[in-house]
Amino acid sequence: MNLFKTVYAIVFLLPFFCFSQNIGIKTQSPTQTLDVNGSIRVRSINTAGTSTVKDSILVFENDGVLKYASSSQIIQQVPQGVFPMVTNAKLTGTGTSSNTLGISSLSAGINQALGWNNLLGWTPVDQISSSNWLSVGNGNTLATNFLGATNDISFDIRSNNTTMLQFGRRQTLGLFDSSITGLYPYNQPNDAVAYIRGTNGNSSLQFESSMSQTYKPVFFTDSNGNFGFRGSAAGNDWFEVTSSGISNNASLQFTIGDEGNEPIVFRKYNNSTNSFIEMMRMQGLGLNNRVTVGINVNGSQSNSTFEVKGSVSRSISQITASTTLTESQYTVLLNNSNTITITLPSASAFRGRIYVLKKLTSNTVNISSYLNRLSSSATVLPNGVTQLQSDGTNWQQIN
Repeated sequence: MNLFKTVYAIVFLLPFFCFSQNIGIKTQSPTQTLDVNGSIRVRSINTAGTSTVKDSILVFENDGVLKYASSSQIIQQVPQGVFPMVTNAKLTGTGTSSNTLGISSLSAGINQALGWNNLLGWTPVDQISSSNWLSVGNGNTLATNFLGATNDISFDIRSNNTTMLQFGRRQTLGLFDSSITGLYPYNQPNDAVAYIRGTNGNSSLQFESSMSQTYKPVFFTDSNGNFGFRGSAAGNDWFEVTSSGISNNASLQFTIGDEGNEPIVFRKYNNSTNSFIEMMRMQGLGLNNRVTVGINVNGSQSNSTFEVKGSVSRSISQITASTTLTESQYTVLLNNSNTITITLPSASAFRGRIYVLKKLTSNTVNISSYLNRLSSSATVLPNGVTQLQSDGTNWQQIN
């Protein structure tokens, strides 16, 4: 009796006995109900022993019956589009009917997949990692590899199936406007654009800043079409430059925060001396509404609302005919050859404005009503120099 018949007999008789231990063949420590330490050779599948079992395996039916199944029966049950796994020995051969997977001249590499070729049969395909970008990263990239498109279309990056970032030519992205002829770069169809998309006009580009406690650096837009950038400063302070407004009523705002004493400083850099030179300083004073502006104050708080360490120039002009004074005038020289009239703007509309009028001739100069040094109303300009300033109600002579 061969080994298979012995195993078969033991399996058949097991249900008639109650064993509390496992049965082992060529092992003194069986770990299973039947533990065979060795190989099992099967020579036939019938009692006559005339049919040779070749390329077959033992399988279990649904009812638990152990039987033989040939390799051809197994392959017939494999769905279309699936190829069987084979040993390395099967990957060498001639590709003939006796060895249909043979690829003698096209050796596959380690972990390389096979693909079907109508002329060559099963052949190695390109390694996925060498021809595609992997979601887990790529470690074998070359200078010629890139992520993008080779034709003229928008290259999109999405999240939640919503486009967040687009790359492409301005015209390709639909951002080219031929009607804007003088404003660069909107009129450049071939302009290379990285387009940050948003929802309802809201989009932002934020930067990591581990030392920023609250105000992280960010470029942003809002639904009113305004744009700005806010940056962190000294840990918990911040600054921003933004446009603001609605319905074609806009403004540009410079802001510094947050205790109220932080200055806005304009400076220049001298490359030859590797040094910065402060030009202007605008600074608030605590939590009140006072502000100061200093020119050439060299880092110091201005001692007045407006301090200039240097010269100051004001407008000076000469007139010979009747004139209405405007905001572009300050010192006015009157050199008339006949009688003229000087019209002052409304005092209520220009509180604080100053005019310096110097009469150079003896000819009469009529003027809008003002209060002279005696607080009396006057309408004729005297000889010499007269300084007038609006108090919001009247023009006052202040010299």
